[in-house]
Amino acid sequence: MANMRDTYEFLRAVAMNNNREWFNAHKDEYVMLRKAWENDIARLISLMSEQDASLKGLRVNDCAYRIYRDIRFSHDKSPYKTYFSAVLGKKGRKCTQAGCYLHMEPGNSALHAGIWWPENDILARLRSEIDANIDEFKAILDDPEFATRFTFYGDKLKSVPRGYSKDNPNAEFLKMKEYLCIKKVDDDYFFCDDWVEKVAEDFRHVQRFNTFLNYIFSEE
Repeated sequence: MANMRDTYEFLRAVAMNNNREWFNAHKDEYVMLRKAWENDIARLISLMSEQDASLKGLRVNDCAYRIYRDIRFSHDKSPYKTYFSAVLGKKGRKCTQAGCYLHMEPGNSALHAGIWWPENDILARLRSEIDANIDEFKAILDDPEFATRFTFYGDKLKSVPRGYSKDNPNAEFLKMKEYLCIKKVDDDYFFCDDWVEKVAEDFRHVQRFNTFLNYIFSEE
C-alpha cells in the first residue's frame, strides 16, 4: 500500500526540482513510491471491475500514464509530470468510450468520468441519443448520489450544432463537444489506508452516466 503523504511530498519536490539531475538522484525513492502506487491501482481496477465488466483483465500498465513528459513539441521543456494519473476504462489509456480518469497532483487532484473529445461521428450519435432520451439523461445528472459527488462539465459550441433547431429545449446539452463530470478533491482525500476503496465508491456513482454514454457502442 502506498503512503500517499510521501507520494504527494515527492510530487511537490518534483515540481520544485523538475530536472533530470535531481530526479536521477532521487530515482530509488520514485521507483519505490511508484511501485506501491501501481499496486494500489491494480487493487482499484479489481474493485471497479466488480461493477464494470469492461475493466476485467485490465492491466496497470495499460491504465497508468508515465511520469516522463513528451517535450518534443512543447514550449515547456520540464522533463517530468508533477502528478500520477490513470485511465480506468475499456483498453485503459487507449479508451475511446466513456470511462474514469484519476488525477493525483498536489493542489489539483480530481476524479473525472465520461467521454473526452469523441470523434465527430461518435459525438453526433451521442447528441442524438441524448436528445431522444433527455429525461433519462437528466435523471442521471440529478440523482443525488451523483450530483452530490460530481459536477457535469465539458467544452461546448457557442451555438446549437447543425441539424438541430436553435429553439431545441435540450440545446445546452447538444452544444457539448464532450460529456464529462468531475469531483475535485483535497490532497488529504488520499491520506488514509482506504483511499482505494473511497475512489472505487465514488466512481461507482458514475457508472450509470458512463453506461448511458456507452450505449451507442453496444449498437456496433
